[in-house]
Amino acid sequence: MQRDAKKEVRNMPFEKIDIEKILNDELKDPEFRFYYEKISREYDLIEQLVALRKKKKITQTQLSKIANVSQQAISRLENEKHIPKIDTLLKIVHGLGAELTVTEIFK
Repeated sequence: MQRDAKKEVRNMPFEKIDIEKILNDELKDPEFRFYYEKISREYDLIEQLVALRKKKKITQTQLSKIANVSQQAISRLENEKHIPKIDTLLKIVHGLGAELTVTEIFK
């Protein structure tokens, strides 16, 4: 029975989806755009922190000791499972020898 279901799925025609078009259409909605940009900035920050840690050739465990936060907190941040509280984030940033900069985005 299960084998027949797999065969059916393989024979189903799939419709191509233009993700870029869908996203561009959704971005016309101001509320969607606001949250999309917010999340994009969070992911950008995480990517920068991971890249910096790897550039410095330190492990999550080493960073956790330097920053005085748990290795699990760093792992959750890097795996995009959790955005930490600002004090924890600042400890991680400072542990990497970096700083956060605030930039006005709405003028």
